[in-house]
Amino acid sequence: MNLSFDVITKEGDKIVVSLNSFYPYITELVGKTFPNLDIVEITIIREKGDNPIPMEAFGKIAQVLISLAQDDPDTILYYFCDMTDDLPHQRAGRILTCHEYRNKLFKQLFIRYSNGTDEHWTDVEVEMRSTQLNQNLFSHFLLRDKHLQLVDILKNEVLNNFKSISEQK
Repeated sequence: MNLSFDVITKEGDKIVVSLNSFYPYITELVGKTFPNLDIVEITIIREKGDNPIPMEAFGKIAQVLISLAQDDPDTILYYFCDMTDDLPHQRAGRILTCHEYRNKLFKQLFIRYSNGTDEHWTDVEVEMRSTQLNQNLFSHFLLRDKHLQLVDILKNEVLNNFKSISEQK
């Protein structure tokens, strides 16, 4: 899957959401069990504006992503919580890093919007410790129950790639 769509907020800010097939080597690892598996990476980029993104825009993004994933029974969604805007957020008296905030936001949005579907979806969080940044980083896989046997493979691949990249720096 390779496509993108735009979300325009009431304030005129433009968010571009791209979906691209990802991790082809995982597909090779599980190709006999899931020959049509497509792991799709989600990229969310603010292209225009600097207003806070309203929850309605995030909700629309989540609805579209779940709808697209439902159209293909062999799709697993993948998202890495980025740190492009390093603005900490306050929550329950505790400061969250931008990465932690995006992690919690992503998880809650997809749990909320996937509950309205006919299938059960599971959010698999992968947490990585960055000693260089002195904080935890997060990524997520959103998958159907029939793909749960892949959780360990998916997590290991992300952790191994993160470790490999971290050691290069």
